[in-house]
This record gives sequence, C-alpha cells and structure tokens, in this order.
Amino acid sequence: MKRWKWAMGVLILGWILFMGAWTWAGETMDKIEKTGKIRIGFREDSIPFAFIDPKVGKHVGFSVDMAQLLVENLSKRFGKKIEIEPVTITTKTRIPMLVNGTIDVEMGSTTYTQEREDVVDFSLIFFFSETAFLVPKDSPIKVLSDLDGKRLGGAQGTTNLKAMEDMAKAGKIKPKEIVTVEGHAQGFLALKTGKIDAYATDRSLLMGLASKDEKPENWRTTDFAIAYEPYGYMMRENNSDFRDFVNNTILWSIKTGKFYEIYEKWMGPKGHTPIPMSQAYKDYLQLIVYPMGEDWWKKK
Repeated sequence: MKRWKWAMGVLILGWILFMGAWTWAGETMDKIEKTGKIRIGFREDSIPFAFIDPKVGKHVGFSVDMAQLLVENLSKRFGKKIEIEPVTITTKTRIPMLVNGTIDVEMGSTTYTQEREDVVDFSLIFFFSETAFLVPKDSPIKVLSDLDGKRLGGAQGTTNLKAMEDMAKAGKIKPKEIVTVEGHAQGFLALKTGKIDAYATDRSLLMGLASKDEKPENWRTTDFAIAYEPYGYMMRENNSDFRDFVNNTILWSIKTGKFYEIYEKWMGPKGHTPIPMSQAYKDYLQLIVYPMGEDWWKKK
C-alpha cells in the first residue's frame, strides 16, 4: 500500500511539473494566438520611447514603433492579424501589472537591473543611457558637488531615484532633500515651479522632456552622470518562446535596417529628440546579431 501511494505521489508530482513547465513555456504565445491580441504596457511620459501624443491621443515613440514590428511578425507567425491592446503604465505599476498578467510585455525605456531580473525577464539590451539631471539653463549646478544642499527630484520606482538615495546614504552627495514624484511629467512640473532644483532620470528622457517645453532652450542636462542605464523590454518569467520571439524581432530589425529607420525617426538629427548614436553603440548593435533564416518567425 505504501509503495502504491509513493508511486502515485511520484506520478502526480511529475504531472504537475510537466504541466507547469508546459504552461510556463507557452502561456503568453498561446494566449496571443488564441485571442489575436497582445496587451502591451506603454508609459505616457517616457519621451522619445513611449509617450502620449496629445495631438492624436495615442501612444507614440521608438518603442511603440518597435511594438508594431513585433505584432507584424506575430501576425506572420500565427497566420492572422494580431492586434495591440495598449495599456498605460507607470514606473510604479509596470512590474506588478506584468507579473499579474494585466500586460504581456512592457515596451518603453526600463533599465535592466539584477533586482528586476529576479522577478521578470528582460529582452536583449537595445539602448544605453545614464542618470543625469535636468536643470534651468542658468542653474549653478555644474559638477556633482553642486548637488549638495539642493532639493533633488526623482520618480518613484526608478533606478534614478535609487541611485540618488544610495549616493546620499554613502555620503557622496548631501542634498537638502530628495523629493519623490509620481512620474517624469510631475518631476518636470516640480522643477519648473521651483519645488526642486534638479530632476534626475535617464539623460535620453531628460532631453525628451526639455524638447516638449515651450522654451526648450531654457533647460540643460548636467555633463556629469551618477549611474549607467541599459534598456530592455520586460516580460513575465518562464515564457522563453515569447522572449525568444521578442529578441529575434529586435535582431531582425537591426539586420534589415528597420531598427535604424525607427531610431532615425525618433532620435536622428531631424527626429523628435535628437540623440547621436555613438560608435560604441553602433558596434554593440552589430555584434549582437546572430545568423537568422528568412523564416525565423515560423513555428518550428
């Protein structure tokens, strides 16, 4: 009797592990195929990666265009049109909404960190930035030590805010106060109304915020930075086939030149927020592309 119970226990455990592995491996792709839709989380103020264009009332930006490439490839994969269901997320909600299944993927400008990797999966890194500060053009803040005694702002749930807090805790900067705001738009408003002296986020996003102001010439980013920010797209853990598909879409876009076309549109010299592509960044993009067949998107 005991041997029978032991054998049943092993079978049940094996079934649970098998079904669990099957579910983890295909949950997102199966859902997309079944519903014909993919729920993508976009920010509303991560310029120029994902933000709301007030003229059209829709999400636009570099990562939104990359999302369009993703669904075009998913449509080829499943032989039917896959539609995007955009979901507005914030720095605070992006990871919980991904983990609880509200969204299938977050595509914006999230920094790839070990702490986040513990709870979600990331795509290949597709962009590099750094934490800097936006200040008024005539601000006395020129070097790192000029932050001492100043009121600094950062958005909740961001690596930028944590970098400031870590540096203050280590005594590397001695600000008067570190103010936490809900998002970048609120941070820029706090800076414009004098509630803070400098606002910290990724340099690329600061350039985007300033570019939207009526007088962008009134603002500048600091020459110094306090942290390194590599960007990746976030997905739920244990959906390796979906993560492979997202990664292959990024690599395919680089290989075909579509990545550069989208970059030029948003960050080229005549783009929304000009951000020169460094030679090191160009070299990185070429190095990560591995050989791909023309029909890589087909189900094997």
